Amino acid sequence: MTSQPGQPPAPGIKVATIAGVPVYIGRSWGLLALIIVALIGPQLQPDLGGRAYLVAIGYALLLLLAVMVHEGAHALGARSFGFPVHRVVADLWGGHTALDVSRSTPVRSATIAVVGPLSNLVLSAVGYGLAAVLDPGIAHGLAGLFGYLNLLLALFNLLPGLPLDGGQLVESLVWKLTGDRHKGRVAAGYCGMAVTLGVLYWFVGRPLLRGDQPSLFSIGWAFLICMFLWQGARSAIASGQVGGALSRVRVVDVMTPVAPVPYDAALTQLPTGVPPVVVDQSGTPVALVDAAALQAVPPQAAPHTSVSSVSRPQPPGWVLDLDPNAPVTELFAPLRDLGTGVVAIRQNGRLLGVVTVDAVNNSLS
Repeated sequence: MTSQPGQPPAPGIKVATIAGVPVYIGRSWGLLALIIVALIGPQLQPDLGGRAYLVAIGYALLLLLAVMVHEGAHALGARSFGFPVHRVVADLWGGHTALDVSRSTPVRSATIAVVGPLSNLVLSAVGYGLAAVLDPGIAHGLAGLFGYLNLLLALFNLLPGLPLDGGQLVESLVWKLTGDRHKGRVAAGYCGMAVTLGVLYWFVGRPLLRGDQPSLFSIGWAFLICMFLWQGARSAIASGQVGGALSRVRVVDVMTPVAPVPYDAALTQLPTGVPPVVVDQSGTPVALVDAAALQAVPPQAAPHTSVSSVSRPQPPGWVLDLDPNAPVTELFAPLRDLGTGVVAIRQNGRLLGVVTVDAVNNSLS
């Protein structure tokens, strides 16, 4: 879950910032580009000579553009609903968008998922349109390839199983029908396993049944694609199962009861046996007592020392108005975003307790 994080390492080379979202080319994307150039270049060389490898590089860059637009569409879709987007990355496996949709709805999640493939369909139309008006040659071939690549990306990503966008649509549908996002995630994960078997059949089983021998290239790509899909599907199933289990852990199960103490009270008024939380004149929790500062106060000075002098102020947003019977997953995003490791729980204006990152992590273990 959660914890108070240092700055994560950059996932690659930062090439742009769009609407405040950093865009990276992952370190592994260079390997994909080399594979494309090594495979395509020799096939073009008999006709194009030395220009063949430049055209192959153009193929790789067109694929990069298609992936970036696809992931950028996901990012803009999430931003349009007000969800945080952390980064967009293109890598060996195509690309991914890191975003927080923990407070999403089935319809919004489906919308964010579908805009990626739709953007590729638009690019496909552009590519085929350019190919239709260009004279035969390198530019015509690149435009046609761009149309084909984007059509392929759109159709592949719409296959109904996680980790593909079509799997997100399956998850959203089951979520809408059952009211349980975790059940949707598990169902979409199993669909992803079925899709993986279908892809393996298409590339390997189907040629064998026809009596053809699939090429090593087809077998290699089928293996890589299926490995990616199978791992993503298994991860989705595990995530859904764990999320379903965690949804049965309640906030009250990890909450420590506290006693409110006015910030101008003397230290001698601090309660014993129950942790104190410092409140302002309106009763709003504003700080925690710093144990080290409290111990440093001489006993004879305690009656004349206010609680505020040994308090550690907390940031805005640390007080959550939340039903104590709500699932503990409701605390994940606030604890992560605040970065202080503690939140106060209040219901109907009454302070109930505090929850720490350690308590939540213990519930996970």
